[in-house]
Amino acid sequence: MLRNAVVLGAAIGAFLVAPVAAAAQQGKKAKTQGPTVEVAASVSFSVTERRIITEYFAGHRHNPQPLPPGIAKNLARGKPLPPGIAKQQLPDGLVAQLSRRAGVEVAIFGDRVVLLEASGLVVDVLEGVFR
Repeated sequence: MLRNAVVLGAAIGAFLVAPVAAAAQQGKKAKTQGPTVEVAASVSFSVTERRIITEYFAGHRHNPQPLPPGIAKNLARGKPLPPGIAKQQLPDGLVAQLSRRAGVEVAIFGDRVVLLEASGLVVDVLEGVFR
């Protein structure tokens, strides 16, 4: 009889303690994880920059060599440019017209004008400006 009372008391105690322990664990998780915040920033050529670049090369002849087909496909898919591909700097007259932005670079790769982050990641591409 005493044994049954002890078992019953232990069972009741377990049912009472379990929700309290679970609530305490949830409180700890909420404090350690905190709110999730995602920040997405997009860097690309502005409409003004596109117009300036297009108009500049309409008045100044530049005969670029097209990119090899495999590199052009990878660039279109958003893959990084290989390290050995030669980039050309924009002409000084064009650079003077564009606004400077920290952490980005504009360069010519083959027959495209490319906007690069400082890490070398391609973030935007202008095609067909050398016509």
